[in-house]
Amino acid sequence: MQLWLSNLKSCGRFLLVVFAFCVARFALASPATFITALPVAENQTLTRFNWDPIFSGQDLTNFQFPFDLAYGLNARWTLFATLNPMYNSIQTQTPSGPRHVSSGGLGDTLAFARYTLFSRDTPKSTLRLAPVAGLYLPSGSNTLRDSNGLLPAPIQTGSGSVAPYGGVAFGWNGPAYGLAADSTFRHNPITSTGISPGDQFRVDGQAELRLYPLTLPEIGLPKELWISIEENYQHNSLSHIDGQVSPGSGGLSFYQDSVLEFATLHYEIGAGIQLPVVQDLNGPNDVREKRQLLFFTEYYLSGFTRHK
Repeated sequence: MQLWLSNLKSCGRFLLVVFAFCVARFALASPATFITALPVAENQTLTRFNWDPIFSGQDLTNFQFPFDLAYGLNARWTLFATLNPMYNSIQTQTPSGPRHVSSGGLGDTLAFARYTLFSRDTPKSTLRLAPVAGLYLPSGSNTLRDSNGLLPAPIQTGSGSVAPYGGVAFGWNGPAYGLAADSTFRHNPITSTGISPGDQFRVDGQAELRLYPLTLPEIGLPKELWISIEENYQHNSLSHIDGQVSPGSGGLSFYQDSVLEFATLHYEIGAGIQLPVVQDLNGPNDVREKRQLLFFTEYYLSGFTRHK
């Protein structure tokens, strides 16, 4: 618990440092690792395609292909949905020799709404503070099995239950710099069968800097190159197997991300890498991530000026 609180305080210090760095000028932030703070204008539709291969210990590989869809109902309300197709494979050692298993399909589906509670606009900057609330729907499975029984938790594609989801997001943006952050909580109810993941608490932060062009023209919108530095903290509570607590599960992780983004008026593409800085997991045999690659492309379906 003490280590958990210490890392949570580190997340808070990180967000304050980022805020101080960006206080003079701000840019429209487009985080690569979280979507709660994505800018969406009124009557605008945003589509985003992601490819996130994750490489971990114990010969575990995850390929996730999240598809995000957002629509701005009006100046305050925005609706989001995320579909998450995936493929997973792992090799474990058993008394009878190596055991290789894999799974694939649709993971749990996220649907939530964002309400802009507070906004402050100036000619050169915009501030948004918005709570979010929604649900994870159990479109994945937490009871995948083979002849040896339940597949390991990293191979399961879902939670098996409707999971409430909520939190708060904010962004502060302007012509040359950007800032975004969120704090969210997912409550995973315990199921009587299969593997039920524990509740998850997350804090994400992003600082974004325009690399090119150094100055914007008086007329027109050029193609732009940005660098996005992001950090992600997550704490997972104990999971359950067939309704019984799994004492060697859960723990906390802290990640550092670096992403390059190319932006135009209507679309943006990005590529980067995520590395674990802290992985304090409860089980000695828990799978530890080594690295995750980040690729995404997003497209705005209406004429919203992304950078002014």
